[in-house]
Formats: sequence, structure tokens, C-alpha cells
Amino acid sequence: MAPQKSRRTLWWIVGAVVAVAVILGAVLGGVLGSRAADDNSNKSNAAVNAAADGAASSSSSSNGSGSRSSGGSSTATSSSAAASATPAGALIDIVDLPAWNWGQNKSIGVCLGSWLILEKWMLPDWFNETVNAVTPGSGATTLDEWGFCQVLGADGCRSALTEHWDNWITEADFDTMVEYGINHVRLPTGFWAWIPTIEGEPFLNDTALYQAQIEKVLGWAYDRGMYVLIDAHGLPGSQNGEQASGHLTKEPSWFGGSADTETPNQIRSDQMVVAMTEFLARTPYRSVVTGLEVINEPRPYTPDQVQQLMNYYERSYQTIQGSAWPVATFLADGYQGLSNWTSFAEAHVTSPPSMVMVDHPYPGNFPPQDNSQDILSQVCSAADRYLNYPIPVCIDEWSLYTGVKDQSFEKTFYEQQLATWAWSAGGMYWSWRLDTSQQDLANGLDYSQYSFSTVLRNNSATIPKPADYNLGATTTDASAQAYLEAVEADLSSSCGAAPDNVAPYATGSVPTWTAEVSARSSAQGQTLTATSTTASTTATARLRKRAVPIAF
Repeated sequence: MAPQKSRRTLWWIVGAVVAVAVILGAVLGGVLGSRAADDNSNKSNAAVNAAADGAASSSSSSNGSGSRSSGGSSTATSSSAAASATPAGALIDIVDLPAWNWGQNKSIGVCLGSWLILEKWMLPDWFNETVNAVTPGSGATTLDEWGFCQVLGADGCRSALTEHWDNWITEADFDTMVEYGINHVRLPTGFWAWIPTIEGEPFLNDTALYQAQIEKVLGWAYDRGMYVLIDAHGLPGSQNGEQASGHLTKEPSWFGGSADTETPNQIRSDQMVVAMTEFLARTPYRSVVTGLEVINEPRPYTPDQVQQLMNYYERSYQTIQGSAWPVATFLADGYQGLSNWTSFAEAHVTSPPSMVMVDHPYPGNFPPQDNSQDILSQVCSAADRYLNYPIPVCIDEWSLYTGVKDQSFEKTFYEQQLATWAWSAGGMYWSWRLDTSQQDLANGLDYSQYSFSTVLRNNSATIPKPADYNLGATTTDASAQAYLEAVEADLSSSCGAAPDNVAPYATGSVPTWTAEVSARSSAQGQTLTATSTTASTTATARLRKRAVPIAF
């Protein structure tokens, strides 16, 4: 029995050794397999990046990145889009788009109204349903984003806005925009997208969340060779007391004090402009952004307040020019008339233009008018104001809304405005989307002419496609000019041909925009890297040198 017991013990020992070996093999196999998978993953990512480098290099070398004269002006000649089939999470290389020249390139744009800053009148049914679900009946008294977030609270506001951002504007919309000749997007934002809120301000306090949304749109634009104007639509304290500022109030507090002082909210606005420039310095889509509109429709009432506005413009201009990625500074006339800003504009003339004036003429509106011929003549009268102006004028809000509800007139009105605003720097339609309330419609109020997408739904023939003239997308200077010339040739009502003394600008001896030229020169040979995702695009901090320079 003793030898049998010994053999049994031996078998137990052998079995234990085998078991340990199996376990160790499994563990080592898992570790080594994991490392191999990581290596394969790294190789795969490297291959993706190499392919992106090659595609970007090919695009840059074959299509070009624009040309720049010795005076610093540029011509956008092609887009350099990332591969649309890139899987989520992959790194993609971003090569700067050609520099946009506001003295030469023509904006054919739309605004993304009521997306990142709610305007109740543009989506009243959803707005009321959302607040009424929390506090029944509150829709009757809640009129702006300030009140919206007050009713919903921090968590409810975050949830509702996130859902809204994902649905109000989609990537498919950008495909439709390109199809109908759009090459530019104006993106209204609130100050709370850039700097923290303070006590008493109910806006969603998450700048990173807002900026991820902004970068998502910049990525969509980049992929299509489109450009973006970022607009500070709502400032601390409200610059006009309007719903569009985020806070409908009879006591706006952006202005105040004397001409030589800054209000606390103006100081915060200075900080906002700094934050906007810092965003441009780090986003790989920096070249998509053509300008920063540092305040929308400010309403000063006294000479001191006008001076405060001018002081703010000067500070903003200096901040933007001193930043890592200078873009054009956009300013509004504050309902003072363009002529009141002529001297200020003359003091900031550069080649290419580093400052742009905006105008919101809205012919036939305020109140809505029904004399179609008079409305068309108002387009020409507005354009006459831009003659001989020292800097470009961008009509970055215009629409078809009037008292005339006739599709034939809408087509004429659209084409005449499109062609005439291109006398100067072009314009942006207000807005891409608006959902008219059922109650308004029942009361005879139809705001659908403010909505580009609704106009397309009701009668897509209102808006001519580049394809109607055997042209491609208007994302190059040549194609945009060809499209505008084709539209102008078909006009049944016209303000005439573009006068020579409107555009291009700065043809004489004026200072070169050295800040932009320096930034673009420093950017030669660089490729920025972004991380592709399905819902948003998050920039990485990596910057890699490439052999093929960006020509400009």
C-alpha cells in the first residue's frame, strides 16, 4: 500500500505542476496577446495617420491652398477636407484651409440661429412644452434662455439643451447647405459658452460642453471646405435687452457709467474675447474661422455709451490682433448708421481687411410691408450705403420675411439680395431653421420666411443651386464668383452691376495685415491632429511638422 500511496502522491504533484503551467500559459498568453493587440492597434492608428498625411499632402499639393499677393491678400482656391469614412476615435490630420479674404471672397451664408443661444420666437412649441413639463403653465411667462434654465434647473437645463443641440442642427444640414450654394455659416453664441457664469446667472455653466459643440460644427464645415463666423450674440448683462441676447429685460446692464469707464460686464466681455481667441489657438479647425463678431446688435442710447462701444471694439481688435491666430474683427454700428463709424473704420484699414462692418438691413420688414416693388428698391438703397466704405460690409443677417407671401416674389427677392449683398462682402441668411408655432399660424402670423430650410421645403426652386448652372459647390473663390454671376444674369429685378468702388477693398497703398501674415507664415509645414468621433470632434494638443508646406 505504501508504494501505491507514493505513486498517487506523485500523480498529484505532476497534476499540480501541469495545472500551474496551464494557468501561467493563459495569463502570459493574455498579457502577450494584449500587448500584441496594442501593437497592432498602434500600427493601425499609425497607418490611418499615414494615410491621412498622404491624402492631406496630395490635396495640398494638387489642389493648392490658395495664393497670396505681396500685399497679403489671398484667394481661396480649394478645400482640404478630411476623409469622411474615418472611424470613430481615429486620429485625423487637419491641414489649414486657404485664408479667407473679406476684401475679395464673397460670403454666401446662413446663420445657425437658436442653436447655442435659444430664441423662443424661433421654436416656441418645443420651448413651451419643455418648460411646461416642469412647471405647468410656465410657458406663458418664460420668454428667453435665462428663464428657460431658471425653470428647468441646472440638470434639467443641461439635459434639454443637449437634446436640442443634437437635433436642431445636424451634419446632414451641412450637405444641404452646400447643395444650395452656401459656403459660410454664422454661429451665434452666448458669453456663457466662453467664460463662467456668476452668481445669479442661470445659464448652463459648462464652457467645455459648449465649445465641444462649436468644434463639432467647425469639423462639419471643414469637411466640406466651408467657413464659419463666430458671433457673440449674447453678452453679460445683455447689450440690448432683447431675447436674442439670452435675457429679455428692461434693465440691460452692459452699458453704464461714463465714456472712459468700463462696466463690470464690459470687463467680463473683454475676458470673453480673450477666451474666444484662446479657443482658436488650440482648435485644429482654426482656419475654418474667418472672424469674431464681438457683439451682436448693441443698443447704446447716449454719446457716452457710443464711446464705450467704440472703446470695446478697440480693445477687442487689439486682443484679436495680438492672439496666436488673428482673424477679422466684426463690429456693428449700434443703430448709429455706418457713416458714424467711418473714421474708426479708416483707422483700421489693412490689406487684406482685418476689420469688417456688419449691417442688418432686412428690406420690407419692421413692420412687414406688402409693396413688392418698394421692397426690392430698398435692397438697392441699402447697397448704396456701402459705396466707398473704407472696410468691407457683411450683411450677416437678411431674410425673405415681408408682408408678401408669394413664392414667385420670394425667388426674385432672394436672388436680388444675394447678388446685391455680394457687391460688398456678401451675407448670411437669418436663419437656417425656424419652427413657426401652431398658435401663431392660427393667428395669421407666419414667420417661415425667416427659415432657409422651410423655404426649401415649401418651394426649393426659390433658391437656385449651383448645379442649376452646371457649377459645383461655392467653397472656392472662383466657383462662388461664377455662381453669383450666373444668378445676377438671371435676375428679373436688379440693382445693377456691382460698382468698381465697392469691392475688392484696399487696392491702394495701405498697411499689410501683418498679424495674419505672420500667423500664416508660422503655420507653414504644420498639420494639426484631431480625434474623429460620431457625436463631436475633440481636438488633441499634438502638432506635427510635415514636409509639404501650406501655400498662401
